[in-house]
Order: sequence, then C-alpha cells, then structure tokens
Amino acid sequence: MTQNPFAGGGVWLWRDGAPGLAEPLSLAALAAAHPLWAADAARLAPWREVVLGPECGPAAGRWLLAAGAAGQAAPAALVVGRCASSLDVARAFGEAGLLKPFASVVAVSQASGRGQLRRAWESPPGNCYAALAWPAGGGELEAAAPVVVGACLAEALYGRGFAVRVKWPNDLLIDDRKIGGILVEERGGLLLAGVGLNLALAPDPARLRRDHAAQASCLAAFGEVPGAVTLWADLVKSGQTCYFRCVAVSGSRELSRFLEDRLAWLGQEVLVREGGSHEFRARIVGLAGDGGLRLLRDGAGPGQVMKLHSGSISLL
Repeated sequence: MTQNPFAGGGVWLWRDGAPGLAEPLSLAALAAAHPLWAADAARLAPWREVVLGPECGPAAGRWLLAAGAAGQAAPAALVVGRCASSLDVARAFGEAGLLKPFASVVAVSQASGRGQLRRAWESPPGNCYAALAWPAGGGELEAAAPVVVGACLAEALYGRGFAVRVKWPNDLLIDDRKIGGILVEERGGLLLAGVGLNLALAPDPARLRRDHAAQASCLAAFGEVPGAVTLWADLVKSGQTCYFRCVAVSGSRELSRFLEDRLAWLGQEVLVREGGSHEFRARIVGLAGDGGLRLLRDGAGPGQVMKLHSGSISLL
C-alpha cells in the first residue's frame, strides 16, 4: 500500500496542479491572488519542494511544503490553484486514499463552486473555499453532519472573537448576516464537507437569489482575519477537538444542547419552506439528535412539536 505523503499534516501548496483538477500554483501567484494569501505565503515560509511520484495518483508532481513554525499544522491543508470546485479535487484525492479525516483541500478560487441545491457559489480570490474530509462512521453524527460541522466551526470561530451561529441546516451567520455555508456530500463511504467562508469579500446583494434568507457579509467586517489558510488550519484543529467531544456525548441530550447553543434563531418565529411551494409559520424550539429542526407550528399545541429534515427557513 502506498504511503500517504500528507499523513503527517502541514500546509502544502500544489505547485504543478493537474489538468482537469487544478491549475498550477506558484508562491508568487499565491501572493498576488489577494493580501490574505500574500500574508500566508510570508507567514508560512520557508517552503521546501517535495516531488510526489506516480504512486500518489492524482496528487503526483511538485508540491511546496510550509517549513516554518506557522505551517506545522495537523491535519494536512492542501492548497490548490483555481479549480472547478475544491470538492472535486478532494473527491479525487480521497478516492486515492490521500485524505485522512480532517485533512482538507483549500482552493484559492473556484470556477464552479456549488452550494445547497446545486446553487452556484461565487468564488473570487480572497475567501476560503475548502473541502474537509469528515469522519464517516454512520449513526446520528453522520446523519446530522451539516449541523455538526457548522457547530464545530462556529465554536472555533467563537473562540477567535467571531459570534457565529448556525442557521439550520448549513449556513453560518454573524448578526443575522451570512458569512459562510456548508455542503456535505457522501459517495462510496467518503464524506466531504464543502465549506465556503467569506473572509474578505461578500457577494453583491444584487446577485443574491430573490428568496435569500440572510444578507451576505464577511468575517473582516467583524474582526481581524490573519490569513486564509492559516485561519482555516486553525479552525480545523479546533473543530477536530470539538468533533470528538460530540462523539463522547453522542446519543445523549448533551449533544443536542451543544448544537442548540450555536443555533441561530432559537425560540424565534420563522417562515418555513418545505417541498418547494409549501410554506408555513413556526417557532424554532430546538434540534433533534439526528440534526432535524424541531418546530412548533403556528396554532399547534405544546405537545405537537414536529421535526423538519429538509427545507429552508427565514426570519419573519
């Protein structure tokens, strides 16, 4: 069995890229992409070249490994040039056995980023477009993966001064403004969480879909962002610790309480859209262990709480 070169963690930059996966990426191009990436290129220095042979499949070619102290992060964060989607690159690497749980692919920009319901996700340089390998163990933690990923990232960002909440099922909000989104994809036992974080840039409001539930913003509007991949690697380390805390309490009310602590709009009235055109008013009363949203419909009695597993919500 081929040894996984990324198993030891660290920040890697794919110098050569590969046709159909990602464009080549040099340190100069990284620094020119956006000031946040320029800060990373300097902070993570020195870099040393590592050549991966054909036994590494889709990842073969020249890479740069951050050798500075700031780059000694575990798990691995693999930085790639412009690609269709970081999820596509991560899928190719994961199927080749190159992504351990919590390793990630981070794209400088994307040509075809995607969000919930296959909606396009704007992906200019300056933000974070990551695909995170998530543990696929079955059970309620996997069923609730979008909410668990969101809660773990929200917890990590909260510890860095950003008051992030999770809008069910997969958006990240600060002060009711969307600063990120999560898309979980499972195929062949490989579970990937696509995470888009608006670090320095937010979409033009005129380009948002008409039924968007929250205005867009970016992290830089609420505090200092040190660098795209350095912040991401730090969030993943904290998120990994948070995940294992969730494992320890899986199956208990404590897990639901932890998830609810990071839930946006708890106790508030919302408009629920279910099945396309079906709409109704309800109050959010909590989360179920499988990630379903617990709602009390308008006019329903206290004992008539329902669970929502698919749909969308917006504040009234």
